[in-house]
Amino acid sequence: MRISTNMIYQKGVGAMQLQTSNLLHTQQQVSTGRRILTPADDPIAAARALELGQSRSINQQFSQNIAYAGDNLRLLEGRLAGIEDMIQYGRERALQAGNGSLSNTDLSFIASDLRAQFDSLIAIANTRDGQGEYLFAGYKSQQQPFVGGFTGVSYAGDQGERSIQVSASRFMPVSAPGEQLFNNVRLPNGGLYGFTGAENSGSGTISLAYNPAPPDAATLGRRYEVAFDGANYNVTEWQRGNPTPVAVVSGPGPVLSLPGIDLTVAGAPAAGDRFDVMVASTNVFDNAALFIDTLERPGSASMTDVVGFALNTIDAFQDTALTMRAQIGAQLGELDQLNGLGEDLDLQYAASISRLEDLDYVEAISRLTQQQTYLQAAQQSFMKISSMSLFNFLS
Repeated sequence: MRISTNMIYQKGVGAMQLQTSNLLHTQQQVSTGRRILTPADDPIAAARALELGQSRSINQQFSQNIAYAGDNLRLLEGRLAGIEDMIQYGRERALQAGNGSLSNTDLSFIASDLRAQFDSLIAIANTRDGQGEYLFAGYKSQQQPFVGGFTGVSYAGDQGERSIQVSASRFMPVSAPGEQLFNNVRLPNGGLYGFTGAENSGSGTISLAYNPAPPDAATLGRRYEVAFDGANYNVTEWQRGNPTPVAVVSGPGPVLSLPGIDLTVAGAPAAGDRFDVMVASTNVFDNAALFIDTLERPGSASMTDVVGFALNTIDAFQDTALTMRAQIGAQLGELDQLNGLGEDLDLQYAASISRLEDLDYVEAISRLTQQQTYLQAAQQSFMKISSMSLFNFLS
């Protein structure tokens, strides 16, 4: 076989290029700390590492979602804690109003204080989160959920609960519809309260029943006074914002039909006797406003009876708030567990990816040294072979 000078150079350069390429590849591995620089280095391990990397990225996104959900739930829990403080304060003030030695002026002072608490409660109900979304508006997060004031507060949100995915199979609610908290309070004592006037001289009593049952929301949250003139029972309604009671119905009894309610008089009332009727509402603002209005414009019933109405409705609202707060506490506990599981899973993913991709430095440095030797040998061989010419021996 004839070996030409051109072949000598091609083979020599090819050998040096191959050794240089291997050396550079090993140097890149050492500098990056990764065994797999391209999928060609280990196709199976590269595919598996890609799959694990994607799973790890999803798990890390869940961790971010957990943090976001936790922030929102803690904000929600803080607002509920504030509501409970207000409930406790309102309860204390209601008990003070039951002191029989207080004058109407003293009661008006308590009413002014409770009006301020009423406005604060509306402000909490319209709380925004860090993104400017209303916390208690349901899905209508850009719309103010509670509108109105002392004469009536209505809910403009919906029943939705905004949620965020915190694991592969768990969507965590991060908001609470205001309807559930502020407009879904149970009706204590069925919601109907009939009080005999404190100065009545007769033996008349009243009983109340919804007609039809269950009651329509439009018939709740109202206050009536029944006055007996000796022949007829005259019913008027104390409407918030209206300084003068509004006539409702008048008749000889013993059954009178009020909006959504049948009132039955029993016993023998005397002329001039009066009875008060208070209809609780599922709306906490209506109940609070009814009590405040009664403090400002006392009727014929004793304040002790009115305070009983207030305490019952306050306790009902507290039960609703505590139930929601307990639910949020359970959700926060679940988030802590999911976060711990996510951190453990992230470590497992990192360890698995490391086993597939990370470089064995001892083996790589040994290989690097060996390849440097190979390259030097190739260079020296090329130098020796390229100098084998007759012209080198002619002088």
